[in-house]
Parts: sequence; structure tokens; C-alpha cells
Amino acid sequence: MGLLEGKSIAMTGGGGGLGRCYGVAMARAGASVAVADIDLAAAEATVAAIRSVGGRAIAVHTDVTQAAQFERLLDRTEAELGPLDVLVNIAGMFPRRALVDMEEAEWDAVISLNLKSVYLGARAAIRRMLPRGRGVVLSTASGTGIRGQPKGSAYSASKAGIIGFTRAVSLELKDSGVRINCFGPGATDTPLWRVGKTEDEIKRLLAAGFVYQPDDFSNVVVFLAADLSAPLNGEFISRDLHR
Repeated sequence: MGLLEGKSIAMTGGGGGLGRCYGVAMARAGASVAVADIDLAAAEATVAAIRSVGGRAIAVHTDVTQAAQFERLLDRTEAELGPLDVLVNIAGMFPRRALVDMEEAEWDAVISLNLKSVYLGARAAIRRMLPRGRGVVLSTASGTGIRGQPKGSAYSASKAGIIGFTRAVSLELKDSGVRINCFGPGATDTPLWRVGKTEDEIKRLLAAGFVYQPDDFSNVVVFLAADLSAPLNGEFISRDLHR
């Protein structure tokens, strides 16, 4: 029996590189996965990948910056896959822009997608989980939320916000049976990571060993979603704080 056998999971940003790997890994561990993405075709591709390994999944077009769409995502998850056990927040963006060149609208867009969506998702999921006395919320943070990154002030601020949010909410959930944690998978070779980099820069960073592959952190996400990680609440699990 897999670590996530019988679990119902909703995952945002599921059409991206990390989402696809994590979705397949969670399905292999026995979970049914609702794959949410604003790009429905990308979500459907992840569903196809999950089904190819014998997993159960649905694709749900979702704008995670809208509370009503989050509720619709969780309604569909529960109607088609069963009561929600785990929410995984992956959706995000990372425009490389120096602060002096960043327009207010771009700052707002990053904070809305990266941080507000975590608030909306956690609130919606936890409201459903508390009466059942069980459930897990996981969010993708980043070591940049601790150490910062040049041309990444909005991204770093959003990820620092996720870490602080996770720790604060975990105190509200104490002894409830519901848990919330976040994780930093490190610099990972996805389309999001490649934005703004030249081919020579990408080759140099990959050769230097500073960049991971999307599937490298999948087993950690499975562990955090599983009952096996029950002692963890309010934690930030990261492998890239010193890079």
C-alpha cells in the first residue's frame, strides 16, 4: 500500500514542471489528484501523465487568485475524488526585474499569484478539513524567501510571506488534526527557472550542479503529504538556503 493510498489531493500549478512530477509521484503513492492550472491544456497533460502510471486524476481550469474559483476547484475535487485530504499550492511566477524597473502592476501580480493564492487556498481547504479533524496544506516556498535574490524582490517577498503565513497558521491549527507546512525544492530546471537566462548560462549552471531536476524533490512532497509526516506542522523544509 502506498503512503497516500486513498487520499484526495488538489494541486495548483499542476500543469508546470514541478506539478507534473509531484502529481505523478503522489498518484504512484496511491492518491487521486485534481490538477488545477489556468492553462487547461497543461493540466490535461499532467492528468494524462498520471493516468499513464495507473493513477486517477481530473483537470480543473482554475484562476487561483479568485476565491470563487478555488471553491469550485475544491467542490469538484470532493465531488469526483472524495473528501479533500491534501492541498498542494504550487502556482507561481518569477519575473526577473530590478526593483527600480518594476511597475506596481507587476509587483501586485506576483504577490497575488504567489502569496494571495496560498491564503485563499489554505483558507478554503482548512475550513473543510477542521470539522473532519484531519488534512494537510503544503505550499511551495523558496530559500530566496530567507536569503533574497537579485532582480527577485517581489518573488522573494512572496516566498518569505508563505513561510511566515505557514508558521502563523500552524499555531492556529495546534491539536486540530490539520497541519500546514511549506517546502523549498531549490533551483530546479523548469521553464520558469529558464526565463531570462541565456543558453550558455543555463548550460553553465547545470554543469556546476547548482540546479536540480523536477523529479528530485518528489519523494519529499509525498512524505509531507502523508500521515507519516504527522509530527511536522509549521515547518519550512528546504535544501537551498545556502546557495
